[in-house]
Amino acid sequence: MNIRFPLPYPILKGYAAVCRLQLFLLLCILMPLTASAGRIKKKKNDAKPIREYLMTINRSAMAVVDSNVVVSLQMTALQDVPATQSVILAPVLEDSITLRSAVFPLIFINSHNQQIYFERSLKYNHPEALALRKKRGVNLDIDYLRTIKHEPWMDNAVLKLRKQSCACENLKDRGEELMVASFAQTSAPVISLFPVYLIPPADNSVKVREEHGSAYLCFEVNKWDIKPDYMSNPVELQKIHNSVNLVKNDSNVTIRKMTIEGFASPEGSNAHNLMLSEKRTEALKKYLLNTNIAKGINIEASGKGENWKGFMKYLNSGANIPQHSKLLSIATSDLAPDEKEQKMRKEAPEGFTYAVHNGFPSLRSTNYTVIYTVRPFTLEESEQVFETRPINLNLNEIYRLADKYANNEEKYSSIIRKASMLYPNDSYINLTMAYLAIKRGVADEAAEYLDKVDACPEKTMNEGLVAYLRGDFEKAIQLVQQASADGVEQAAEQLKEFEKLKKQLIKSNTP
Repeated sequence: MNIRFPLPYPILKGYAAVCRLQLFLLLCILMPLTASAGRIKKKKNDAKPIREYLMTINRSAMAVVDSNVVVSLQMTALQDVPATQSVILAPVLEDSITLRSAVFPLIFINSHNQQIYFERSLKYNHPEALALRKKRGVNLDIDYLRTIKHEPWMDNAVLKLRKQSCACENLKDRGEELMVASFAQTSAPVISLFPVYLIPPADNSVKVREEHGSAYLCFEVNKWDIKPDYMSNPVELQKIHNSVNLVKNDSNVTIRKMTIEGFASPEGSNAHNLMLSEKRTEALKKYLLNTNIAKGINIEASGKGENWKGFMKYLNSGANIPQHSKLLSIATSDLAPDEKEQKMRKEAPEGFTYAVHNGFPSLRSTNYTVIYTVRPFTLEESEQVFETRPINLNLNEIYRLADKYANNEEKYSSIIRKASMLYPNDSYINLTMAYLAIKRGVADEAAEYLDKVDACPEKTMNEGLVAYLRGDFEKAIQLVQQASADGVEQAAEQLKEFEKLKKQLIKSNTP
């Protein structure tokens, strides 16, 4: 049985006061935490991009220029972006009839951290994108000018701006806006491009040229005497004769010397093959000097022994050679030549036998070079020489000839293209080939040539025009401005053309 005794009133009163004090203290502790949590939650809500990301569209224009669709936008981003996010804007051409669409290069609005991340990683996946940092509490002005190749279906398309926010590749839709309902009705300007090239400086050095060839002479086993009528020797000796005559009969040149290098196949001992190559090469030298083939010419002959370099080329030729991998592994090892041969015979007998019959004959070659000098030519002489022996001209002579046809684009281009085959790695030639490609509007071809050009203001100028043809106007303007600062006269005119395009696009889309 539980007996409860009522507490006296003074005690109850004191107990209630203690409870009120405890409750008051508890509220004093909890209220700041609740308020702080509310502020944190409110701060997060304020920072998170909401649907229809807050921005204003100050100008939007679209026109067809030089077979490209050009889009010009000026916008202001109003809303801040959290440290771990980016807002991505995608200008899109969309046709509701054909259900086709085309996306222009993206616009990234980044926080400070995301801008760093973009520069380190994302820009390699989006090389043509416009990436801008949005400072906290500061409006961001966006000036966007890009192109894509025009296609017929685009004539009925509208331009929309799609918005997304991105956090760790988690994309969220932020709505879209209609930017331009149709192309400008007024004709857009066809702007002029001013690519540049350089003429090589005068070259007064002696022009040294070489005529190369290879012959495959046949010898009896372990013999080295030349037999002109033996097997294929008549044809091979005639090849040498033709090469020498090509130079000897040219009144514009003087032969300095002729070199002969003889090679043997890696079959038998290396020492024996070296001896054979030396004796056979010396025998060929005597034969050439004692006949009308190379009489009176200074000849240097040397035997090079086994042709392992040629054997490697044969193995890498793609021929269907049995035990190919094993042969290649042995041939590239650090073993001595005789050890390589023995190991191939033992560990890859089928492949080695196949190579002996099908590859080794081509390794027994004699490489010859006729070295000669060429006199200088007048402009009139250069034209004739260019049609018969263009290799005898130096670059300056070729450019003087091309300049004669500066007003004949087809003839000028023909001369430069032919020169590019003679001097494929020359910086001047590649700069001029890029110049011609830009004039035809072929950006990728121009870029390939510019990769072979040494750094110079003219290269920068042409790189700017390549950027224009690819639709990256910001980069184009930046590079042309740099070229202008470095003294390229045509850059100032190019910047005027870019400005003319901008103004016309704005004017044609202003109500």
